[in-house]
Amino acid sequence: MERVTENVYAATDIIGCNPGYVVTSDGCVVIDTPQLPTKAVELRERLLEKGPIRFVINTEHHIDHIFGNIYFEGVCPIVGHDHFLKLFGRVSSGEDLYDFTTELVKKNDPEGLVLLPSRETLAVRLPTITFTGRLTLRVGEHVFDIFNTPGHTRGQLAIHVPKERVLFVGDNIFCECQTWFQSADPDSWLRSLEFLETFDVDYIIPGHGPVCDKNYIKKQSAFIRRWVTTVAEGIAQGWSKEECVKKINFLDHYPMDIGLDHLGPRVQKVNVENIFDFLQGKTEKYG
Repeated sequence: MERVTENVYAATDIIGCNPGYVVTSDGCVVIDTPQLPTKAVELRERLLEKGPIRFVINTEHHIDHIFGNIYFEGVCPIVGHDHFLKLFGRVSSGEDLYDFTTELVKKNDPEGLVLLPSRETLAVRLPTITFTGRLTLRVGEHVFDIFNTPGHTRGQLAIHVPKERVLFVGDNIFCECQTWFQSADPDSWLRSLEFLETFDVDYIIPGHGPVCDKNYIKKQSAFIRRWVTTVAEGIAQGWSKEECVKKINFLDHYPMDIGLDHLGPRVQKVNVENIFDFLQGKTEKYG
């Protein structure tokens, strides 16, 4: 875990999202849980040595942010957006959750296989506290202001910790790595990034990639616009969706996140398809 401030830590060097936590005078608050079983159990045990774990906050419903919730079963409440309940625990590729997880753990965390539940008992733990617009938690001397920032997903959350001058933004920022658009509304995403620029913070903890500062928000916005503009130009030239998929690729712009190089071509395909449909008015608008 990288120490970001005196009381804030984040793991940016493991496969999956960037889980983090904040140490308060009355226990710890976890933001997203590790996807790999050994990492999730290690995090739980490390934090319990410091004191109680007060909350887990999930920034979105995608499996790399929430699978580790099962290892916090009975430890603390889990906080999420109301929209999570509709999609929680689904794999974006449509694969079976047990098969997908087992293969991922075999490849990246073989010691964690013994920690996996059986197919019959596998169930991702849902949030027990949900909300729609904004929620404030007070733990010890720390305030956690949680906002719905739709974009990468409808239920996307950002967590502002004023005392630490830190903002956790989940997958609305992919810092120096490939951005995923598989269920995104680019227009809402850009508006949310404008909102995130209003916070007075020193550190931003993204969903993927290294810790950054507010300057990266403009870089993320520019990359989203480049994606959308490029697909729009393809449509204007009369390209079909299949032609856009063949001709549009940004793998030379940023690398895939840790351990995900093999998914690069699939991510490009899904990104083009989703943006193509978005521009044709065939996908859900978030606001």
